[in-house]
Amino acid sequence: MDHLYVHRAPVRFTHTDPAGYVFFPRFFEMFQAAVEDWFSDCLGLNYAEQIVQHGVGFPTAHTECDFVRPCRLGETLELRLVLEKVGRSSLTLRFDGSVQGETRLRARSVLVTIEMQYGRPQPLGAELRERLQAYLALCQADA
Repeated sequence: MDHLYVHRAPVRFTHTDPAGYVFFPRFFEMFQAAVEDWFSDCLGLNYAEQIVQHGVGFPTAHTECDFVRPCRLGETLELRLVLEKVGRSSLTLRFDGSVQGETRLRARSVLVTIEMQYGRPQPLGAELRERLQAYLALCQADA
Protein backbone atom coordinates (compact mmCIF):
# COMPACT_ATOMS: atom_id res chain seq x y z
CA MET A 1 0.00 0.00 0.00
CA ASP A 2 1.48 3.28 -1.11
CA HIS A 3 -1.42 5.74 -1.22
CA LEU A 4 -4.50 6.67 0.73
CA TYR A 5 -7.64 4.78 -0.16
CA VAL A 6 -10.33 6.59 -2.13
CA HIS A 7 -13.77 5.01 -2.43
CA ARG A 8 -15.77 6.15 -5.45
CA ALA A 9 -19.53 6.16 -4.87
CA PRO A 10 -21.75 7.06 -7.81
CA VAL A 11 -24.79 8.99 -6.64
CA ARG A 12 -27.72 6.84 -7.70
CA PHE A 13 -31.44 7.52 -7.89
CA THR A 14 -31.95 5.45 -4.71
CA HIS A 15 -29.66 7.87 -2.81
CA THR A 16 -31.63 10.99 -3.64
CA ASP A 17 -34.72 12.88 -2.56
CA PRO A 18 -37.29 14.21 -5.07
CA ALA A 19 -35.08 17.27 -5.74
CA GLY A 20 -32.19 15.02 -6.84
CA TYR A 21 -30.00 15.71 -3.79
CA VAL A 22 -28.53 12.92 -1.69
CA PHE A 23 -30.78 12.30 1.31
CA PHE A 24 -28.37 12.69 4.24
CA PRO A 25 -28.75 9.20 5.83
CA ARG A 26 -27.56 7.66 2.54
CA PHE A 27 -24.11 9.17 3.14
CA PHE A 28 -23.78 6.97 6.23
CA GLU A 29 -24.51 3.91 4.08
CA MET A 30 -21.78 5.10 1.70
CA PHE A 31 -19.36 5.40 4.64
CA GLN A 32 -20.07 1.79 5.59
CA ALA A 33 -19.55 0.63 2.00
CA ALA A 34 -16.27 2.55 1.92
CA VAL A 35 -15.07 0.86 5.11
CA GLU A 36 -15.95 -2.61 3.82
CA ASP A 37 -14.16 -2.00 0.51
CA TRP A 38 -11.19 -0.41 2.32
CA PHE A 39 -10.76 -3.60 4.34
CA SER A 40 -10.46 -5.75 1.24
CA ASP A 41 -8.95 -3.34 -1.31
CA CYS A 42 -6.43 -1.68 0.98
CA LEU A 43 -5.91 -3.78 4.11
CA GLY A 44 -6.17 -7.11 2.29
CA LEU A 45 -8.79 -8.48 4.71
CA ASN A 46 -12.27 -9.60 3.69
CA TYR A 47 -14.74 -7.66 5.85
CA ALA A 48 -17.50 -10.27 5.62
CA GLU A 49 -15.09 -13.08 6.55
CA GLN A 50 -14.05 -11.17 9.66
CA ILE A 51 -17.67 -11.22 10.81
CA VAL A 52 -18.89 -14.59 9.53
CA GLN A 53 -15.80 -16.77 9.88
CA HIS A 54 -13.83 -15.07 12.63
CA GLY A 55 -16.70 -13.70 14.71
CA VAL A 56 -15.25 -10.18 14.80
CA GLY A 57 -17.45 -7.16 14.13
CA PHE A 58 -16.76 -3.47 13.66
CA PRO A 59 -19.84 -1.47 14.66
CA THR A 60 -19.79 2.30 14.61
CA ALA A 61 -19.69 3.74 18.13
CA HIS A 62 -19.67 7.39 17.08
CA THR A 63 -20.06 9.29 13.85
CA GLU A 64 -20.27 12.95 12.92
CA CYS A 65 -20.52 14.75 9.62
CA ASP A 66 -20.31 18.29 8.31
CA PHE A 67 -22.12 18.73 5.01
CA VAL A 68 -20.39 21.47 3.03
CA ARG A 69 -22.31 21.29 -0.25
CA PRO A 70 -24.99 18.93 -1.54
CA CYS A 71 -24.33 15.99 -3.84
CA ARG A 72 -26.64 15.40 -6.77
CA LEU A 73 -27.87 12.49 -8.82
CA GLY A 74 -25.31 11.47 -11.44
CA GLU A 75 -22.24 12.78 -9.60
CA THR A 76 -19.49 10.55 -8.23
CA LEU A 77 -18.60 11.17 -4.61
CA GLU A 78 -14.99 10.37 -3.79
CA LEU A 79 -14.50 9.42 -0.15
CA ARG A 80 -10.86 9.59 0.91
CA LEU A 81 -10.31 7.42 4.00
CA VAL A 82 -7.84 8.78 6.54
CA LEU A 83 -7.03 6.66 9.59
CA GLU A 84 -6.53 9.12 12.44
CA LYS A 85 -6.10 6.82 15.42
CA VAL A 86 -5.69 3.16 16.33
CA GLY A 87 -6.69 2.32 19.87
CA ARG A 88 -6.74 -0.88 21.90
CA SER A 89 -10.10 -2.00 20.48
CA SER A 90 -11.09 0.92 18.25
CA LEU A 91 -10.10 2.94 15.23
CA THR A 92 -10.99 6.47 14.18
CA LEU A 93 -11.54 7.13 10.48
CA ARG A 94 -12.04 10.42 8.69
CA PHE A 95 -13.90 10.60 5.40
CA ASP A 96 -13.05 13.54 3.16
CA GLY A 97 -15.79 13.66 0.52
CA SER A 98 -15.42 15.52 -2.76
CA VAL A 99 -16.83 15.67 -6.27
CA GLN A 100 -14.32 16.60 -8.97
CA GLY A 101 -12.02 18.06 -6.33
CA GLU A 102 -14.71 20.20 -4.66
CA THR A 103 -15.24 19.44 -0.95
CA ARG A 104 -18.77 18.23 -0.23
CA LEU A 105 -18.46 16.73 3.27
CA ARG A 106 -16.14 15.87 6.12
CA ALA A 107 -17.02 13.03 8.46
CA ARG A 108 -15.42 11.08 11.28
CA SER A 109 -16.36 7.67 12.66
CA VAL A 110 -15.10 5.59 15.56
CA LEU A 111 -15.38 1.85 14.98
CA VAL A 112 -15.07 -0.62 17.83
CA THR A 113 -13.85 -4.17 17.42
CA ILE A 114 -16.24 -6.58 19.10
CA GLU A 115 -16.53 -10.32 19.44
CA MET A 116 -19.83 -11.09 17.76
CA GLN A 117 -21.09 -13.78 20.14
CA TYR A 118 -21.47 -11.46 23.13
CA GLY A 119 -21.17 -8.04 21.48
CA ARG A 120 -18.35 -6.93 23.77
CA PRO A 121 -15.29 -4.92 22.75
CA GLN A 122 -12.16 -6.93 22.18
CA PRO A 123 -8.59 -5.91 21.41
CA LEU A 124 -7.67 -5.57 17.75
CA GLY A 125 -6.16 -8.77 16.37
CA ALA A 126 -2.41 -8.77 15.66
CA GLU A 127 -2.78 -9.03 11.88
CA LEU A 128 -5.37 -6.26 11.70
CA ARG A 129 -3.37 -4.03 14.06
CA GLU A 130 -0.24 -4.47 11.92
CA ARG A 131 -2.11 -3.51 8.73
CA LEU A 132 -3.81 -0.57 10.43
CA GLN A 133 -0.47 0.70 11.78
CA ALA A 134 1.00 0.58 8.26
CA TYR A 135 -1.97 2.56 6.91
CA LEU A 136 -1.79 4.99 9.82
CA ALA A 137 1.88 5.68 9.01
CA LEU A 138 0.87 6.36 5.40
CA CYS A 139 -1.85 8.77 6.58
CA GLN A 140 0.56 10.57 8.89
CA ALA A 141 3.14 10.91 6.11
CA ASP A 142 0.44 12.36 3.83
CA ALA A 143 -0.68 14.97 6.39
